[in-house]
Amino acid sequence: MYLKDKHIEAMKLLATYKFLTSSQFVNLGLYKYRGDLTNSLKKLIDQHKRPLIDKISFPVDPAKGKLEAIYYLTNKGVKCLIEDLDYPMNRIKATKSKPTTTQDYFHRKSTINFHISLKIWLRNNNGSVSFLNYDFDKAGNNRSKDKNQHLKAINSLQLDNGVSFIPDIITKFKVANRDYLFLFEQHNGKSSKRLINQLYVHLLALSEGITCKKYNVDKSNRVAVVCELESVKNSVIQRLQKIEIFEAFTKFFIFKTNTELKDDFFNNWTLINGKKVNFI
Repeated sequence: MYLKDKHIEAMKLLATYKFLTSSQFVNLGLYKYRGDLTNSLKKLIDQHKRPLIDKISFPVDPAKGKLEAIYYLTNKGVKCLIEDLDYPMNRIKATKSKPTTTQDYFHRKSTINFHISLKIWLRNNNGSVSFLNYDFDKAGNNRSKDKNQHLKAINSLQLDNGVSFIPDIITKFKVANRDYLFLFEQHNGKSSKRLINQLYVHLLALSEGITCKKYNVDKSNRVAVVCELESVKNSVIQRLQKIEIFEAFTKFFIFKTNTELKDDFFNNWTLINGKKVNFI
């Protein structure tokens, strides 16, 4: 099959981000309008029994209405990129599991929105991503006789007490000749307590230097937290201000809402003490 430039670009974007909706493709500049994008990708999906890309459709959400389909690379699409287009295999986020519930849908979409915003900001500032892994990125093989080689989350981190946790994103990037290591958490829903418990684990990891050791970075990571609801963001910040142990780690936690991230990626993140700071 003859592939147009837009088709190839779409496949490369899926290799980078793993899953994308039509609006995310538009945000990335592939097409100006969602309708044009949908018509173009339909040719890759409907071409034959083994399409290069495919999509996952979701039922109507009672609160938010019709949901966009999520596109992803098929195994044949991955093979086409590697064998026909000489695309590096280590730069492809191949799909091992797909979102199946609306809860997965909203969380993954928001997590990928952060990735998109970061990449666009780095592109505009001559920066680059060394690596970026999602909580749903896996490595290993369950067929191996060695259980240590079985499929597991790439982002899994283990504290000294044996407790493990999986941040939604771990990324290392470079800008202005400096390396940065960030952990990212996307928090949807109304539970402030759940997020505070999550951030306490991050605090322990920071105090033990877990992430720096694993990724061989000599500077402590920062934790970027994006909340679906502004009320939850404000409540969590206010409650963390009253927990003494967080006082020494104020500069390592930054907060925004989904809307604030969409409006301005770099500026006006909020520290635990309420001060506004830049992303880096």
